[in-house]
Amino acid sequence: MLRQPLHQIGDLIAGRYRTQSVLGQGSSGITFAVEDVHTHQQYALKALSLKGIRGWKQLELFDREAQVLSQLDHPAIPRYIDYFQMDTEEDRWFYIVQELAPGKSLAALVNQGWRVNQSEVQQIGLQVLEILTYLHELTPAIIHRDIKPQNLVRSDKGQIYLVDFGAVQTVYHHTMMGSTIVGTYGYMAPEHFRGKAVPATDLYSLGATLIFLLTHCSPADVPQKRLKIDFRSVVQLDPDFADWLDHMLEPAVEDRFVTAQDAIAVLRQPSAIQQLTLNGPESLTIHHQPDDSKVKLQKTKTGLFVHIPPIGWRSDTVLTGCFTVFVNAMIFVVLLNVFRAGLSPLMFGFTIFFVGGIGIGLLIAALFYIVGHTYLEINPEYFRLFRQVNLPGCRYGQGGQTVDLSGIKLTTTYASSGLPVKICTLMTKDSHYHFGAWLSPREQAWLVEEVGDFLRSQQR
Repeated sequence: MLRQPLHQIGDLIAGRYRTQSVLGQGSSGITFAVEDVHTHQQYALKALSLKGIRGWKQLELFDREAQVLSQLDHPAIPRYIDYFQMDTEEDRWFYIVQELAPGKSLAALVNQGWRVNQSEVQQIGLQVLEILTYLHELTPAIIHRDIKPQNLVRSDKGQIYLVDFGAVQTVYHHTMMGSTIVGTYGYMAPEHFRGKAVPATDLYSLGATLIFLLTHCSPADVPQKRLKIDFRSVVQLDPDFADWLDHMLEPAVEDRFVTAQDAIAVLRQPSAIQQLTLNGPESLTIHHQPDDSKVKLQKTKTGLFVHIPPIGWRSDTVLTGCFTVFVNAMIFVVLLNVFRAGLSPLMFGFTIFFVGGIGIGLLIAALFYIVGHTYLEINPEYFRLFRQVNLPGCRYGQGGQTVDLSGIKLTTTYASSGLPVKICTLMTKDSHYHFGAWLSPREQAWLVEEVGDFLRSQQR
């Protein structure tokens, strides 16, 4: 049973966070909406009572988990701002402060009568899988442990945010209550009941969440057949999507998708489910170079070379070119008027240097974007990622020692329009190297797999 909270609405916590309302309350704590009185920013603050904690070692577990969460960096995961503890005469409290996700939880929306079709459910699933790919590919992997409608927040624009990680809750229950399992009945995978959580555990919970969106019923209330949720008896779906959900909801973890990336690949390319069914999830290999791809890849036992040709002229690049010409024309007019104004040579030179530099910079950026070649070279000693335009001096790049490379993955960035953009990312401990933003998703997946396989072969 949750202890009586120390704080009431309007209280000031740690001299900084003013409680405004209760966002949620459960067996492990209470979450407030708070305002930072110094910055006037709105946050979510979760308070956990640690009365009865037996030693500093246990408190260090909370600090460690909170520190891990504070290092997460993904646009669909609200940032963790602060964590601290406070002692009173009767209790000890641990606090975590996080950005507020804009929007309402999927559970709240459904309770208000919100309904979605199969296509919209698939898009929600893809967004969550992208977040899980980021979490599961961290070293070590982070498993959310409590994917459910209450922990997925949808903004007015349809962006999905993942909140309320189960990691700290797990530490809380193991510390305060022994081996109590953290999770929500109906959304928990069978292995989770046995105290085991793997990346595929989050996939099961996501599948159950999508069933809730489709049926407006808790997965626990949907009929079961041989210990498996029998969603086909209550909702009509396209066969491909139904087969995909079946694999998400397999009771045996070895029959489920192995990774979120596998689940994404099959959801986007349903025909791959046949190979998965015949050979098992571990044999799923569907990332081949598309027939129309112009990317050139050469790979030997000790070296890898990739050439990505220019994006060329198409609708978006024509707009970029026109904008660059327009800006440079305006800059030319400004410089012409400055010249006619009869400024001193010093002021005229100063104007040319700064204003003309902007135009030249835009022109060079547009050249690299439209007609630039991208090259990636990795050998046993060093790697280089550089871009080049076939003009004198038009080349720039980055690189380092191959031994420092920790891997490659697809990451998400955001365009100026606010839309998510996928990009290939080479990683070292201290730096990220991006390329291939304009490749097709199939080309990106194939390239990441090829480069990743090569890097793993060098580490053996």
